[in-house]
Amino acid sequence: MATIARKSDGRRIFTDAYKRRQVDRVMRGDVTVAALSRKLGIAPSLLHRWRRLAPDDGAVATEVVRHSTPVTKLTSAQYIRELQLLVGKQTVELELLRAELMTLKRRLRSRSGFPR
Repeated sequence: MATIARKSDGRRIFTDAYKRRQVDRVMRGDVTVAALSRKLGIAPSLLHRWRRLAPDDGAVATEVVRHSTPVTKLTSAQYIRELQLLVGKQTVELELLRAELMTLKRRLRSRSGFPR
């Protein structure tokens, strides 16, 4: 197996051709996602993502992050602000989901005749 380039933080950099070959192996049925992920030492979810992002013509698409700046270009203050915004969004989403859950529970209780 050829050596794989690595980022400065140690993560491996897989070329589009490499991703395409691995996805093709799974699509042909040569190997399962679980077996290939064990062999390559990567998470099965990564193989699923490569397969999901592959266009219909068989090429592997490169992921595009549209609303974010690469971490290496951010100052510490900007990075902290980005994290705070993310946490804020997740907090709002969690509150909305909890409210919806309470509404559903109330509806179930009222239909079943059980006291609240």
